[in-house]
Amino acid sequence: MNNYKQALDTLAGEAAFRKQMEDQQITSVDTFETWLSEERAYLVGLKCEPLQETLQMEYWQKLVNLEASQ
Repeated sequence: MNNYKQALDTLAGEAAFRKQMEDQQITSVDTFETWLSEERAYLVGLKCEPLQETLQMEYWQKLVNLEASQ
């Protein structure tokens, strides 16, 4: 009986997932694999944070340190 209920829950979850895909106009589950590959390539290519972001964080930290020293 428990396996039957789990199977029904799985099917209901899959139906909801398919509905969400349809609502978002995602035509294939393969789209998620494509997105994952693209994100992985982006993150691997980053190596370090962008210079502008690093400079902004350093500036902010200096302001915090200045405020704390007063």
